[in-house]
Amino acid sequence: MNKVRRIVIGIISSICLILIFAFVRSLGSTYIETSHVSYEISGMTNGVNADKFNRVIQNYTQSHNISAIKVFNVPMVDGGNTTNTKMYVYGKHLSLPTGTVATKSQLLTSDIRYPLYFIGKTNQASIEKMFARNGIHYTHINESWNWNIWNFLNTNQIFSLLVLAFLVMGIVLILANLTDLKKANIRRLLGMSNFDDACDSFLDDQAAFLSIYLVGLTIIAGYMWFAHYTRIYRIMLYFAGFLYLLALIVSLIAAIIRAKSHSEKTITAAIKGNSKSKLSFYINMVIKVVVEVFACTAFVALLGTIQQERQLNHQLSSWTQGKNYYTMNLAPLTGTESTESNQENHNTALFFKYLENHHGMLVNYGGWDAGKSDVMDMFNGNVLTVNAEYLKVNQVVASNGHQLSVPAKSKTTYVLIPASDYANRRAILKNYRDYLYLNNAQAKTGQSLPIKAIKIKNHQQFFTYSADALDMGYYDGYAQDPVIVVLSSESLGGTSKRNVDANSVWTTYLSNQAFLSPNVATIKHGLNKTHLTRTIGGIVNTKSRALKELSKIQNSLHLSVTVILISLLIIMIENIAFNHIYFNNNRKKIAIRRLLGTRFTTIYGPFLALTFALSVLEAVIVWLITKNTVIVTALLITSNIGEGLLLVIQNNSLNKHVAKTIKGE
Repeated sequence: MNKVRRIVIGIISSICLILIFAFVRSLGSTYIETSHVSYEISGMTNGVNADKFNRVIQNYTQSHNISAIKVFNVPMVDGGNTTNTKMYVYGKHLSLPTGTVATKSQLLTSDIRYPLYFIGKTNQASIEKMFARNGIHYTHINESWNWNIWNFLNTNQIFSLLVLAFLVMGIVLILANLTDLKKANIRRLLGMSNFDDACDSFLDDQAAFLSIYLVGLTIIAGYMWFAHYTRIYRIMLYFAGFLYLLALIVSLIAAIIRAKSHSEKTITAAIKGNSKSKLSFYINMVIKVVVEVFACTAFVALLGTIQQERQLNHQLSSWTQGKNYYTMNLAPLTGTESTESNQENHNTALFFKYLENHHGMLVNYGGWDAGKSDVMDMFNGNVLTVNAEYLKVNQVVASNGHQLSVPAKSKTTYVLIPASDYANRRAILKNYRDYLYLNNAQAKTGQSLPIKAIKIKNHQQFFTYSADALDMGYYDGYAQDPVIVVLSSESLGGTSKRNVDANSVWTTYLSNQAFLSPNVATIKHGLNKTHLTRTIGGIVNTKSRALKELSKIQNSLHLSVTVILISLLIIMIENIAFNHIYFNNNRKKIAIRRLLGTRFTTIYGPFLALTFALSVLEAVIVWLITKNTVIVTALLITSNIGEGLLLVIQNNSLNKHVAKTIKGE
C-alpha cells in the first residue's frame, strides 16, 4: 500500500505542477506586475483617436524619462483564430522578452483599449492629469499576486479541481495509514510514541511530494527561461509555495489521524493482522459524499461555463475569418469654417472613390439598439450600408436563391430588402432618398440618380466589421436580417464640389469608421492624395478589439475542459480508495465467506445498500443545489454501476490472496 501511497502523492504533486504551468501560461510572457500606475484604457472623449493617443503617451514618457508598456493582441495570419500577444514600449527603452516586441505598424493599427503600464519614477497624479487633459478614459488595474492567483483559481473552476485533488490525497493517506496500523502498533509496543510514528510518516510523505515537486518546478523554471517569461518567476514561486502549503496541511491532518487511530487497545488486534478502523471508514465515507457532491456541482458549473465560452468563442471567431481589414478613426476638428468643412467633405468623397478603385469597402451599421423591423432610420435603424465590393466578399442571397451582385460603379442606389419588409418598399425608398440627399444631388449635378428595391431572402445575417458590436454585446458582429443599401461614389452624384450635401454623407461614414481597406499602404496613400491625413486619428485593424476578447475566451475554454477531465480522474481514484478501506476493514470476513461459497450479493449486499443510500443522499444534495435532473440521474446511474464494477474487480483480486488474507498478511 505504501507503493500506492507514493504513486498517488506523485499524481497530486504532478497536478499541482500542471496548475502552476497553466498559471504561468495564463499570465503569458507579456505579464507585467501591476502598480498604482497601471491602467486599462477604455476610450477617448469624442471617439478613439489612435494617432493622438500614441503621440501623447510617447511625448509624456519621453519628457519624464519613464517608460510605458502597451500589451495588446495581433492576428497571426489572415483567416485564422490564432492570436499573438505583443508589447510596445513608449519612451525610455526597456528590454522585452524575445518574440513579444511589437512592430511600429502593429502598434499603429491596434485598438487603444488595452492595458498600459507605466514604469520608472512615475507620478500617479501627473499621469492622470495627462489623461484628463487629452480626454483619455481609463480604469485602474489593481491586481495583486493574491488577486491574480484567486482570479486564476476562481475564473476557470481550478479551485474546484484543487479541493478535489487534496481531498483525494487525504483519503489515500488515511487509507495507507490504516493498512500501516500493524507497523504502527508494533512500534508503539517497542516504545515509539504516536507522535514520533506520525512524524515519521509525515516526513516520508513530504519527501515523496517534494522529490517530484522540486524537479517539476525546476523544469517549469527552465521552460520560463527559454520562453522568455522573465517577469513571472516571483509570482510563480509564490503560487508554488501556496500549493505546497495546502499539501502540507493535508499531510499534517493525515498524520494527526494516524496518531489518533491506534492506542494500547489496538495493539493485540493489529499484531494479529486485524487493521480494522471504523474511524477511517466513517471519515472517508463523509469525504466520499463531499467529493462527489462537490464534483457534480462543479461539473454543472463547468458545463455552463464551457457552453458560454464555446458560444462566445464561436461568435468571436467570425472576426478572424477572411482578410485583415483596416479602418480609420476620425480626429474631430473644432471651430471649422463652413467653407473648410465643405472642402473636407469633398476630400472625403474623393478618398472613398480612391478606396473604391482599390478594393476598399464601405460597411456602416448603427442599429445595435434598434429592433429588427426598425428599417426606416437609415443611420440608426436595422440598415446596413455597403458598396458593391462588400457583396463580393459577403454573400447576399436574392429571393430567387441566387447570390446577388450589383455593378461596382452604378449611378443607381440599390436597396436590398428582406421579403418580410418588401411590401413597404415605397416608403423605405422615399425615406432613403431624403437621407442620402439624392434629390438635391440630382439638382446640383444634373444627373439622374435612381434608387431601386431588390427583394432578398429573409433570415440572413451579415458581418458588420464594427467594433461597436463588442461594446453592445453582439460578439459575432453580425446584423440580423437588415435592409442593405448599396452605394457607390457615382450613386450619390460623383465627387463634384457642388454636391455639398451628398459629400457630407461620406464624412458621416468616415466618422463611423465605415471605410475599410485590406491594405494600410492604400489607406495612407489615399489620405495623402486627398489631403485628409490631418483629420485622421489613426488606422486600426478591425480585428484588434475582438482578438483581445477571443484570446481570453480561448484560454478560459482550454482550462475548463482540462478541469473536467482531471476532476473525473479524481472521482475515480476517490471511489477506488473508498472501496479499499471497506476491503481492508472486512477482508478476513469476506475471504472466509468466499471459502464457504457465499454468494456475491450476500457478501456485499450491506455495502451496496450503503453506497446506494449514499448515492441517493448525494443526488438529493446535488438536486437542491443545481436543480439539474439530468446530472442527478447520471449521478445515480453511474455511481451505482461504477461501484458494482469496482466491487467485482476488487473481489477477484481478493480471491487470489484468500490464504494470506486469513493469516492476516
